Amino acid sequence: MEILPADLPDAPVSPARLTLLAAPPRGRPATGVRLVEDPATLSAAPPGSVAVLTAAASANATGHRLDVALRDASAAGAAALVLTGAEPPAPVPATARSIAERGDVALLHAGTADLAALVVALHRLIEGDAAEALARLGAAVDGMLAAGAELGRALGAAGSALGVPLRAGTPGADEVGAVARGSGGDVAVAGPRVGGCLGRAVELAALLVAAFAAGGEEPEDVPVRSRSLLLSELLVAPEGQALRLVGPARAVGLPVDGWHVALRIEPAALQGTERYELLDAVDRAALRELRSAGGAQWNSARAEDALSLIRSRPGDPGRGGLRDVVAGAERLLASLRERFPGADLRCGVGGAHQGPLGLRASVREARTALARGGGDGRPVVVHDLAGLDRMLGEWYASDTARAAAGELLAPIVGLGPDRARPLLRTLQVYLDHQGSPARAAERLHLHRNAVTDRVRRAQALLGVDLADPEQRLAVQLACRALRL
Repeated sequence: MEILPADLPDAPVSPARLTLLAAPPRGRPATGVRLVEDPATLSAAPPGSVAVLTAAASANATGHRLDVALRDASAAGAAALVLTGAEPPAPVPATARSIAERGDVALLHAGTADLAALVVALHRLIEGDAAEALARLGAAVDGMLAAGAELGRALGAAGSALGVPLRAGTPGADEVGAVARGSGGDVAVAGPRVGGCLGRAVELAALLVAAFAAGGEEPEDVPVRSRSLLLSELLVAPEGQALRLVGPARAVGLPVDGWHVALRIEPAALQGTERYELLDAVDRAALRELRSAGGAQWNSARAEDALSLIRSRPGDPGRGGLRDVVAGAERLLASLRERFPGADLRCGVGGAHQGPLGLRASVREARTALARGGGDGRPVVVHDLAGLDRMLGEWYASDTARAAAGELLAPIVGLGPDRARPLLRTLQVYLDHQGSPARAAERLHLHRNAVTDRVRRAQALLGVDLADPEQRLAVQLACRALRL
């Protein structure tokens, strides 16, 4: 959704009330946020940026200096200049208004807001990310509850909070919506198809408004989707806010107090609406398959343009249980890849952790596993199945271990990141595969001669003999610890 700076004062999520002081007739779409401590640096602002001046910088941008700041922002292609501090210039000089209008730069004032919170809120609003969509949805639910069950008021309140209009009626060709059965008949709610995370929020808001207006007789899948929504918010919200969601999560049947293992599934290349629609289909297919197998409870969440599947049980699954989850993830991914052949789906598996914060930890580990193992060619990668990362982390936390590993690998690290990274990665994979150039080449998608050459160069630089078991182990541990 395109955001123009003139729209920002009416933004549904903001830590401060933004006041529009001067606006161009057209305006440039906002594409990012930049915090500015010195108005002299505005000429380097990225095109489309919303430049937020600190209070000190705003105090230096008065009179003719405000004109200069607006000219510099316009020349850089910035979308808006936001002044902070107790009082805006009153009245705004005619020259400043003229420069803003002719230069396509909106001039706004944000008062004495927390600058960090303001920048984060503006960034989320402009980027339209999952956290922003969830924040809008939360505001829509609050507005709907405050408005009561009368459909017109609930639609108005929810649509205003979302920034997307909702209407009564069945959805048309370019709309999304829901129908809820009530004692007085069916209630249908529709809204525009906007795509992305905000589109998901609109769809869920339509579902909740319809169910609420129907008198509480929700469609069969409302509890499931409510759990998915709460789980998604629990994952992306700041820790303090996430803990406040634990009570509502328990109320809708989420086993947040149990032991959790997270799977993170994402396509390798698809972006935008294509990625969103694919993950929607994968979500439904995966849950059907996992729940049909019985046993643990599975729930899904959508965050960071990926799908998280959470397996929850009352007790600690231990290493054996985690291995069972990994085996199940491999079967699931094979089935999903066969069903969605063009998606190139990958899966990361986190460790087993207890409680709501443990659930978040497992999701983070699944993301880390994918990020670290993405270049290895494996469709399913596991964070720390054997507990080696945990042991290495504790070992590497000591000054002596860090010094020993750093000294051993210094001749390669000293080459600089661009040259050192491929050598160290090849060396680690070669050692992890018992010194087999063929298996390392397969994992790294290299010719075996390239692997042999890199290992030979690394060995010469380090001055070690990899045929010696002790030296080989030391190099292997140092490579893994450095990668951690």
